Amino acid sequence: MQQGVAQSASASSRILRTTPQSVEDLQRIEHQLQAVLPKVLSALVCIQVNNSSGTGILVSEKGLIFSAAHVVGKKDTVLKIILPDGTRIPGKTTAENSDSDAGIAEISTRLNKNLPIVEKAENRPQVGDWVFALGHGGGLDRKRGPMVRLGRIVSLKNDVIQTDCKLIRGDSGGPLFNLNGELIGIHSRVGSGLEDNLHVPMKEFDALTVPPEEDKAASPGRNG
Repeated sequence: MQQGVAQSASASSRILRTTPQSVEDLQRIEHQLQAVLPKVLSALVCIQVNNSSGTGILVSEKGLIFSAAHVVGKKDTVLKIILPDGTRIPGKTTAENSDSDAGIAEISTRLNKNLPIVEKAENRPQVGDWVFALGHGGGLDRKRGPMVRLGRIVSLKNDVIQTDCKLIRGDSGGPLFNLNGELIGIHSRVGSGLEDNLHVPMKEFDALTVPPEEDKAASPGRNG
């Protein structure tokens, strides 16, 4: 298993920021995407709030979910979380930053099993990286399944990620991955043009999940 993951990571590093020059190059990208999709799709959830819906991604086995602030709303907002198998369970918003559009929710009922999760990327993304986006574009449709869009990072301005992955309503709050299947962003702005495809970087979620006392203790080291 570890050997397979290593081979997958090695394959992705060879095509990380390169423009395809042949059919073989395109096939390598396709095969890499196929290798990582099953795991990340198993952690994708739909989030429903009143009559609207968006997307989220599980990042802890106990039910912590990253999404967009405009999807999950203010802290303690009551949510309905729909797992990939169709199970509907209650959830609530635990933290949000309306400025960055980072939002965090959690499943508010105890489950008898650990949930599938994704891992955050250790390295920051770079312009030109191949990426893929997941989401319940147009709303949850289990017969059709989630939408998958492949693209590249166009720019990184003020740490906001811009890609050419086409997104539509319902994709908001969904995950953006590198070709290793590591989480690098969450869909924020969704519009009619590709310039509207903006994603919240992981550092904004790290800021929401660091306990205040830990954050204070770390501050002198960061400034010194």
